[in-house]
Amino acid sequence: MTTPPPYHPRSRGGSARGRQVSSRRVRDLILASIRNGTIDIDAQLVEEDLMIMFNSSRGSVRAALNELSETGVVIRRPRVGTRVNRRDLGVALDDISATGGELVHIQVTDQCIVPTFPLIRERLRIDDDVVRLVENSFIAHDEIIGMRSAYFSPRFNADPNDLRDKPMSMARTLAEFFGVAPGGASVSIGAERADERTARLLDVRPGETLLSREILYTTADGTPVEIVFDRFRADRIRFESQIDHSDVTWCPKPDQIPSPEESLSTNELPQESPPGATGSLAQSG
Repeated sequence: MTTPPPYHPRSRGGSARGRQVSSRRVRDLILASIRNGTIDIDAQLVEEDLMIMFNSSRGSVRAALNELSETGVVIRRPRVGTRVNRRDLGVALDDISATGGELVHIQVTDQCIVPTFPLIRERLRIDDDVVRLVENSFIAHDEIIGMRSAYFSPRFNADPNDLRDKPMSMARTLAEFFGVAPGGASVSIGAERADERTARLLDVRPGETLLSREILYTTADGTPVEIVFDRFRADRIRFESQIDHSDVTWCPKPDQIPSPEESLSTNELPQESPPGATGSLAQSG
C-alpha cells in the first residue's frame, strides 16, 4: 500500500473531517492559486503536493485536475505529468482594461449609422433618428478574447481607428474619443450562447457559453454617453472589482445593545454608597 505523504490526514490516522473532499472546492482553490501567482505558469502540478496543500484526497485532486484540463487551464499527459497551461485574464468589471497589468487592445471590425430604437433613445436620452454603431474586438496575448457592440449619438464623429493598437481603458476612450470627462457606469452581467458569427470571431464552437456584459457609460455630470454590449470567452477572462466599505460606520441595532444591568458581571456590581454620601460623592464637613 502506498505510504501517505507527510502531514496528510491519513498519515496521522485522521478522517475526511475538515478536508477538502469536494473536487469543486479543490478546483476553485487550484484555479485561484494560479490566478494570483501562488502556483506559477508552467509549474508542474503533482497530485501528492496538491493533496498536502489543500488537505484533500487524491480522488478530489485528480477530478479537479481533469476538470481544469478540459477547459485548457492545465495540460495532462500520461507518464509526463500535469502542468499549468495558462491563466485567465482579469478584466475590470466596468472597463476594458486588465486588472493585472496585461495590455488589452481593440480592433475595429465594423462601424456604421443605423436607425435608432426606443431602448437607445431612453438609455442615452437622445431624440436622434439614427445612432452610431461601432463594433470592436478585444485582443490580449495576441488572441481575440471578446467583442463589443457600442451605440452612441452620431454627434460624436471621431474615428475609432485612432485608438487602434493602443492600450485601452474607458477613461481614455471617453476622454480621447468622446471628448468628455469620464463619469460612472451601470453594469449588468450575464451569460449566453455563441451564435455562428460570434463563434467564428472568437474562435469558439457555436453554442459555447460566453460571458455577456451590458454597460451604460456616463459623463462626470451624469449624462449618458454610450451603451455597449460585450461578449467574452468564458475560458479566457474573468470580471474583477474592488469595493471599499471602510467609510461605513456600523452601529448595532437597539435590541442588540445590552442593558446596563446585563453588561455588569457579578464582580462589577455597584458598591453601596457610604453613609451620608450623595450620588457617588460623599458630603464633606
